[in-house]
Amino acid sequence: MIKASLIISSILLIGIGCFVMFKRDLSDLILVPVYAGNLETASEFRSLFAGSFLAYGYLILRYTFSRKTLSIAMMLTYIMLFIALGRIISFIIDGYTHFGLFVLLGELFLALILFISHKKRKNEISY
Repeated sequence: MIKASLIISSILLIGIGCFVMFKRDLSDLILVPVYAGNLETASEFRSLFAGSFLAYGYLILRYTFSRKTLSIAMMLTYIMLFIALGRIISFIIDGYTHFGLFVLLGELFLALILFISHKKRKNEISY
């Protein structure tokens, strides 16, 4: 029962995330009671909202079907990469902004640092 609930929750999160990320006009979001009419708001919705929902859905599915534990650094890396994916999709759909590019570089840099930190710590663990 718990596994089924986790699977359904992750499918809903992924569905809502994909809906928001790939919907052309974010001024009318059926499932989300907010208005995203300008470029900056649409960019943030696609990256932060949709990217986070996709990441959470993926992480819940991975947790449900995996026997291996996932480090906190890798979880944060996945979240940052999905947010960066949302920002890239926003560049394609909504257009480019200097602020968006600056934030994208920060997100990718943070994901890289978290990944390197994870690998470094994993290599330091004595078995």
